[in-house]
Amino acid sequence: MDAVTPPAEVFTHKFFAPPSYPGAIHRQELLGRLFRQPGYGVVVVQAPAGHGKSTLLQQAKTLAEQQGALTGWLSFDEADNDMRRFTVHMQALVDGLGSQDAATAAPPGTRRRLSDLLATQLVQLDRPVRLFFDEFQMLNNRGVLTAFRDLLERIPENVTLFIGSRALPEIGLARLMVNNQALVLRADDLRFTHVEAQQFFSQARDLGINPQELDAIYRQTEGWPAALQLFRLSLASPAVRRALTGLSGYKPRELAEYLADNVLTLQTPRVQEFLRRSSVLTRLSAGLCDHITGWQDSQSILLFLERSGLFLRSLDSDLCWFKYHTLFSSFLAEQVRSEEPEALLEVHQRAADWFHAHGMHEDALHHAIAARNYGFATDIMNVWADRLIADANLVTMERWSDNLPLDEIARRPDLAIKIAWALIFLRRHHKLRPILTTLADLPGAGPDTDVVRSMLALVLDDMPQAFELVDRMDIQGQQPVGFRAFELGAAANVKGYRALCAGDFDSAREHLNLARSYGERGAAAFSGGYTVAVTGMNLVMQGRLGEALARYRSGLAEHHLDLEKPFATASLVSCYISALYENNDLDTAESMFTQFHDVICDGVLLDFMVPGYIAMARIHDARGRSNRTEEILAEAEQIAHTAGWPRLMRIISWERVRRLLLDGEIDRAQVIASRIPRQPEFALPEGWMIYTEATEGDAIGAIRVALHSGQTDVALTQLAAELGVAQRQGRSYRQIKLLVLDALAQRAHGNDNHAHRSLHRALQLAAPGGFVRLFLDEGEKILPLLRDEHTALAGDGNPENGSLRAFVTRLLEAAGHHAEVNARPHADVGFQPLEPLTDRERQILVYLANGVSNKEMARRIFVSENTVKFHLKNIYSKLAVASRLQAINAARQMGLL
Repeated sequence: MDAVTPPAEVFTHKFFAPPSYPGAIHRQELLGRLFRQPGYGVVVVQAPAGHGKSTLLQQAKTLAEQQGALTGWLSFDEADNDMRRFTVHMQALVDGLGSQDAATAAPPGTRRRLSDLLATQLVQLDRPVRLFFDEFQMLNNRGVLTAFRDLLERIPENVTLFIGSRALPEIGLARLMVNNQALVLRADDLRFTHVEAQQFFSQARDLGINPQELDAIYRQTEGWPAALQLFRLSLASPAVRRALTGLSGYKPRELAEYLADNVLTLQTPRVQEFLRRSSVLTRLSAGLCDHITGWQDSQSILLFLERSGLFLRSLDSDLCWFKYHTLFSSFLAEQVRSEEPEALLEVHQRAADWFHAHGMHEDALHHAIAARNYGFATDIMNVWADRLIADANLVTMERWSDNLPLDEIARRPDLAIKIAWALIFLRRHHKLRPILTTLADLPGAGPDTDVVRSMLALVLDDMPQAFELVDRMDIQGQQPVGFRAFELGAAANVKGYRALCAGDFDSAREHLNLARSYGERGAAAFSGGYTVAVTGMNLVMQGRLGEALARYRSGLAEHHLDLEKPFATASLVSCYISALYENNDLDTAESMFTQFHDVICDGVLLDFMVPGYIAMARIHDARGRSNRTEEILAEAEQIAHTAGWPRLMRIISWERVRRLLLDGEIDRAQVIASRIPRQPEFALPEGWMIYTEATEGDAIGAIRVALHSGQTDVALTQLAAELGVAQRQGRSYRQIKLLVLDALAQRAHGNDNHAHRSLHRALQLAAPGGFVRLFLDEGEKILPLLRDEHTALAGDGNPENGSLRAFVTRLLEAAGHHAEVNARPHADVGFQPLEPLTDRERQILVYLANGVSNKEMARRIFVSENTVKFHLKNIYSKLAVASRLQAINAARQMGLL
């Protein structure tokens, strides 16, 4: 097995809904809108702080439970922008409903997205489900918001999501609102009506408020719930009562500050001191408050504040943790900051000490930075970073390291290395440069930084530098633990890929086994995904496609990499898609790409990202969606520009050349090919082969151009040289492609017997692994050869050729051709052209079926190439197809050929 990820930390206080307080006004009218029938799929309550969003959601939760629904609550914070943390809390929320674990029941490679897993679990529940999400405005990470948007699109009918947010979430609400599947309540909807305000103050009989005072308060607050609560708390002050008629010029924020100040002055001096000192705490407990105040009775004060409605709410049912309302705590903290700045720093330092002593790294780090004790903060980060990196919480790592001074990081080289790892995988190259400069300036930094520098070289597509760095590392026979085990596992992955490129497949396998072992020791969450990806590559290069597919499937099934570790998912899923495509499982490949598109496009290593993109582009072509192919290739080019990957631009250019050649646009293909730089971006030792260039790249691209341009002598000379190298090194994957091209070149040169031998050898190598697309990707010209081979095998009495004939049958069927080619297919009288074809169009259709290029057609019938394209467009339209291959298949079904 690969590395087993330890259980991620789950913060239970995030699942606790605000309690119901005495005196809260029941928002009957709003609740009626929320629970109309038929119900909404999502309800969003959007308003600034102090408008009662959480209170309304709490009342909705209570009502839902009274109606027999299952409910769950999750409050978000800034740390939830890390996909790993977001995922584990979303999963814990749904698990808490008592649903079956759909992850264990899902077939390998299916329903692996977070939204799919959660929707599968939710739909299994036999009761209505109401999920509540508060503080949604804290989420801004694209991947997190995309995951939530995906969940909205898959939400079962028995589920309603309730969202509280200060800003309108970017989760695709517009379409849902148009379809009447979503409700959005805004600040004006949440304001108290005059009747509700009257009910609110009537519960405080000791205030003795009269109708005129109520009218004045309502006019000034406009029903703003927080201001009404502040008024109710401060009306015991005669000064506030006298000033009711003079507050009309106050803006809402000014009014809130005025009232909060009066609320504070009504408390005892001891309570005032407690409020001031504790106001900067993100969350409060008795032990923490005792530590920052030096007192021993903080628990009784916290309970008093909660009972009094002084903007403090509990975060758990045991009343251990509490939190201030943002509006009130920000006012108090600002007051302390202006009056006693040194006292504020002392509180932050004491809080940092307490949280650090209790192993709560994130809270400790927050308060240490606020205390301006950056040395202490950096020490905390160094301790916490081991787990963050291993768990793939890289966004969290980046967020906190951004707040640390570079000179403090420089004093801790081990932390600088960990930060560098995070920034590499997040593609934050502009942030990475100063970190690497710091490491380079340290004495004796070489060996300790070789691993991270080699990974950076891979990200920058500098293969020679990456391989040189790991080549000098001795990683055998060690017993590392923690972060060092993670690093050595990564180094073993790079060594494995290096051996693969060198053609030493046994050495690659040994290094990858070592990578798995180190990954387990380091409990690394995402390095195992790269190990599986390279293992699959190693098998494919040897022609063992079936074994590679099995390894990819087991890798996905074992670790659910898609949910929590997007960096590994990008490599594993992309390589899996490529293998599925080669095996002609286009449906699964396309489904996987669609599900994991965002993850794949964020991949940080070129050779682990591009296989998925090329496969998806070709799937679109195979299904007649050339416009979608262009979109995929254009997106890949944009990634190349953004990442600074000229080699990816070269790969995409050769793919465009291949497509033009198959469409018969020889001149355009030659022009594009001539523009591709002849000097590669880097040079590897002679005989080495990068995975993405095994069946494509400069050599094969040039062979294709020569072949389609009629320069068969050139093509055959190049093929002979390339085949010799591939055969000596045992690169079966490359041999199959080269043999297919050699068969085409020999047939074009008139050497039919040699063409038959090359194709037969290619089929022998491809059949055991099930390589289908290596043949079909060369277009219609391969089909006559396959039909001839099928006929030859049918007449061969050798029983050992039965499996080979079955494989050829599979290839022909995959190309849309019936395998029994000796019999002319009967026309389907129910399937005819939309309009009759002209004599000229019939002539061109025959040329098309024989693999004649557009340019050659134009020469033979004495017209321009544009005229040929015009006729082809008409043929496609009349046959209701979108490509040459589809036109040939349709014409055969109609009896036109």
